[in-house]
Amino acid sequence: MKISIIGSGFAGLSTAAVLAQKGYEVHVFEKNNQIGGRASQFSVDGFKFDMGPSWYWMPDVFEKFFNQFNKTTKDYYQLVKLDPGFQMIFENSETLAIPEDYESLKKLFNQIENGSSNQLDRFMKDAEFKYNFSMDSVVYQPGLSWGEFIRIDIFKNIFNLQLFKSYKKHVATYFKHPKLKALLEFPVLFLGTAPKETPALYSLMAYSGLVQGTYYPIGGFHNVIQGMAKLCKELGVRFHINEAVKKIHINKHQAKSIETIKNNYLTDLVVGACDYHHLEKKLIEKKYRNYNEAYWEKKTFSPSCLLFYLGIDKKISKLEHHNLFFDANIENHIREIYKDKIWPKDPLFYACCSSKTDLKSAPKGKENLFLLVPISAGIQDDSKLR
Repeated sequence: MKISIIGSGFAGLSTAAVLAQKGYEVHVFEKNNQIGGRASQFSVDGFKFDMGPSWYWMPDVFEKFFNQFNKTTKDYYQLVKLDPGFQMIFENSETLAIPEDYESLKKLFNQIENGSSNQLDRFMKDAEFKYNFSMDSVVYQPGLSWGEFIRIDIFKNIFNLQLFKSYKKHVATYFKHPKLKALLEFPVLFLGTAPKETPALYSLMAYSGLVQGTYYPIGGFHNVIQGMAKLCKELGVRFHINEAVKKIHINKHQAKSIETIKNNYLTDLVVGACDYHHLEKKLIEKKYRNYNEAYWEKKTFSPSCLLFYLGIDKKISKLEHHNLFFDANIENHIREIYKDKIWPKDPLFYACCSSKTDLKSAPKGKENLFLLVPISAGIQDDSKLR
């Protein structure tokens, strides 16, 4: 059986590897000139930038992926644990550097809020349970039906998972100091929602970031993609780069073909590992779509982002590898993203300076700087604004 996969991001590559291992003939179609989807890499004048993800958390998830092929991450890329994992910058340039060692983290908590190390232990014990339970019983379900979650183990732990309590309230039951609350709340912003709208279940992310730690794959996050692509090729997957898919054709006998900008390919099965909305609206006929435009118009989309890739011609002494600028009002920024849907007036932002860890990501004596500002999806962008 021939299977065609549209998109070569993490979803496309992991799907391709699993199907190829089962003996299928697998073809991956990528519209760009490099594999990786949003996890692409940009290089110019000796500067190297990861264009998408840059935080390597949940290392066990990556390890588990390669283990199913009797491989490890070490077979494909080198990881280093960052210390500090990241730093937060508050008003008046006050900084909070997060150590990779948990005992050092507890001491830091006590310095900020007396006795809070005991609260941190309680918080992380609860978060560790959620993490382990979710990894073992929830995350790896195929997601085909709600029936997958009608199980005794989930019902027994429904209150421990705290699906109906907000993460913001959950954090506030343990800590009072605004810096500690900001530190524990920020991971859920990566989910594309506000802490008060997120179930307390997601304290599992704080467990990963603060206890398991923050890692960096030498060469950049794109090296993880390259490792997965190498595995796919070892399994016989064939890649079609610079081949944007224009249409998926299905005839009355249910035979399928992929039409790209270069060719037509007969196939037995198509897997859409690209944006779901794009696939339904642009690539398949209306009668095969699951959702109409009215459905999409009602959806609340995760934030978009404004990105800058900057090559700096000197070293920057006060930045760490990961830097979170919380020197503005987070509630105002969240309101502008989700409710007002306007360009933020005084935004929080993230700065990544991977040349602090990886000297090959920038020329000698210089730094690479990746800036990310969360913004509302779909707001107007024009030359005048820029």
